Amino acid sequence: MKTILTMLSLLLIPFFGISQSIEKFSIDSGGASSSAGNIEIFYTLGEVNVQERSAGNIQVSEGFINPLNLAISVHPKVFLQGPFMSPTNSGLMNDNLRTMLSTTSPYADALTCNASVFTITGSEAIVDWVWVELRDATDRTIVVESRSALLQRDGDIVAVDGTSSVAFTATPNSYYMLVNHRNHLGILSANPIPLSGNTVVDLSANPSEVFGGSISVSDMGGIYAMYSGDFDGNGQIQNSDASSVFLLVGNSGYSEADMDMNGQVQNTDINNIISPNTGRGEQF
Repeated sequence: MKTILTMLSLLLIPFFGISQSIEKFSIDSGGASSSAGNIEIFYTLGEVNVQERSAGNIQVSEGFINPLNLAISVHPKVFLQGPFMSPTNSGLMNDNLRTMLSTTSPYADALTCNASVFTITGSEAIVDWVWVELRDATDRTIVVESRSALLQRDGDIVAVDGTSSVAFTATPNSYYMLVNHRNHLGILSANPIPLSGNTVVDLSANPSEVFGGSISVSDMGGIYAMYSGDFDGNGQIQNSDASSVFLLVGNSGYSEADMDMNGQVQNTDINNIISPNTGRGEQF
């Protein structure tokens, strides 16, 4: 996001006479803008500085310009253990559910996307919907803002257009970041993260970056993934998850019981994922 500043310019016009006085005059309203790097400057001529806006460590002084909303965008990165366990994976999650995904998010805000988003293939193909939260830096139980987003095969979380960073209206500041998924254990950043402009937040490269450390994520050979197996979404992987999935073995399609997200509910979802992960829970 560009930092926007407004400058006041006054035209100084000298008048020479007996008294040799210099007068200030203000011409009518006008101006333009100029950019340098990530800074964009709007300047006006003949307008007074009438109000100020601040957000975090950024202050904007305005002339007769509408107030600005200073938002942030984030570029989170996570991996899901289930689809990452695909036998053909090459550092990517499987996207077997892509053709089954609804254009409406399964989460509370019910955001929608265009069906064309699910036609993207390769490393940026969509794996599933996820839920992203910003939480208060002094009290991690307080949710400041949250929204649905889309997860790509390479771990990038993007907006509903399938490519852009995830935008929030919260002011630039430090926040805990949470990522949740319908049948995986959610993860929270270990510490508040300074967010301003477009910030990359990689929660897959180092377990120390995740709240609870190494017990919160599964080591998939140097990539740290969110644990699969939470069928009922209560933040715990329990025997009850296994027994519930057992009743659904043989079903196909988009299902919370499909732990490896290959489009089929199988005994392997229980034997290879839920059983080894039983007893694990969210750490925040």
